[in-house]
Amino acid sequence: MNQYLPTIIILTAAALAILLILYRIWDSRVEAPKKLEDEVAEALNGAKADVASIEPARKAAAALSYLGNRCVIVREFGKLPTRLYTMAELIGIEVFVNNKVAARIIRGGPHKMFDDIAPQVDRVTIRLMFNDPSKPDFELILWDPNDALTARAEGPRAAMETARRWFYHVEAIIRKPLADIEKELTPPAPPPPEPAPKPPVHDHRNDDSDNDDAPPPAPKPGHKDGDVLNSPLIQYL
Repeated sequence: MNQYLPTIIILTAAALAILLILYRIWDSRVEAPKKLEDEVAEALNGAKADVASIEPARKAAAALSYLGNRCVIVREFGKLPTRLYTMAELIGIEVFVNNKVAARIIRGGPHKMFDDIAPQVDRVTIRLMFNDPSKPDFELILWDPNDALTARAEGPRAAMETARRWFYHVEAIIRKPLADIEKELTPPAPPPPEPAPKPPVHDHRNDDSDNDDAPPPAPKPGHKDGDVLNSPLIQYL
């Protein structure tokens, strides 16, 4: 028995290593993306995302819903809280291809459309900018050469298309005046509540009209109306 003990230990360790590898693959390709999707859906609060990117390899995500008036930013999922921004707080976007600015639009700032795209795309990143001094921007890598075997790896060309969708959605928002955005997306104020009805006021003053409804006085006993014989006799002098 002792001669087989080292073999049993080695086989057990190998089995545990295989199970650990399978668990990590399942967690990175199934569980982690599902958790990120649920986090984004909960943050959108039922609104439909116009564009969204889930990056489980970086534990990050971003989603934009204009009609929902929400831009969801997830940094280091599980460590940092999810942040929400309104459309009025979104001030711009930059797209980096091979670590160079390929497109940019900033509210009240420079505007650069997609051009001079390199034939070989090695890295695609978007940077969203917000009117938030504590967290003014958020970078999300859509494609990196090391992503080839990771979950949700789109590939360089698919990542470029995703970056274009992000850019054109944000561009449409930035080109719209802030006053129009706030007017369109701010819910109307609820109408003021109706005043409570006043209780009826009882008038204690004498009202002759009340006497009209009073029943006639009851006749005296032994007296009948219209009976001449029962009327009192008047002595004549």
